[in-house]
Amino acid sequence: MQINEYVNTPRFLTVRISAIFANADEAREAGYREPTHYDNDVYEIHGKHIGTNRMVFAAILRKQ
Repeated sequence: MQINEYVNTPRFLTVRISAIFANADEAREAGYREPTHYDNDVYEIHGKHIGTNRMVFAAILRKQ
């Protein structure tokens, strides 16, 4: 997974990855709290509200 990569998610369809985090705690602290229900063994993808009807998305490494 890389920044600016597009990924298909069940909840938000195609999203662009704006950040990558090593763990969920760091992502939550940065405001990425909205789940996308992305189905992957390595990454989760969460969104962050940045205004009315606008979000950015981050990939988060799952605990192995």
